[in-house]
Amino acid sequence: MTARRLDWGLNAHPEDSPGCWGARAILVTSSSHPIDIVGNRQDIDGRLGGLLVTLLGKAGGLEIAQARVRGLLDSRLMFPEASEKFTLVDNDMMTLVGDTRGSHGYLYLSAWLKPETFNTEGAEWSGSGEPPQMNDIVKTSVWEEPIQVLSGINLHGHHFLTFLTGRPVDVEKATSIDPRVPKLAVGLTVGNELC
Repeated sequence: MTARRLDWGLNAHPEDSPGCWGARAILVTSSSHPIDIVGNRQDIDGRLGGLLVTLLGKAGGLEIAQARVRGLLDSRLMFPEASEKFTLVDNDMMTLVGDTRGSHGYLYLSAWLKPETFNTEGAEWSGSGEPPQMNDIVKTSVWEEPIQVLSGINLHGHHFLTFLTGRPVDVEKATSIDPRVPKLAVGLTVGNELC
């Protein structure tokens, strides 16, 4: 399945991305949170679009983008009247880019899951019983509290359950060249136990 062209944003995502998102946000240059996303000016596509939304929201991707854009504006590298594409978040799972396109007030955004990380070709569940579904609560041997499933996906030929570790976003470090997004933890599942 190839990603379709989105109605909003930069459409910078690769065609084979399993999840892509785009938005035309209002750029508020006088705010510490300069990206103001309008609900009806965004679009999402792909079988793992829900996972991308989680990475942008609960995992702090947009918070990191806020801090990066604030830093770019403060250092006078980004101008509302100029067009230049900036990478705001780039890690092993997703990329988020933004460009004002010389619009004098908008910031066009594009985010996507990296196709090479989320290869689901030929994925089959090999555990006993039904695999956990999105939003199921499972037990783990790593965290004391039960955690919520984000998705069951095939990573590099193996079916894994993914979930957030719950590590809070450090917005101060997010302004650096190497933003730190909370990692998704992965583990092979056996019934409702996670190894």
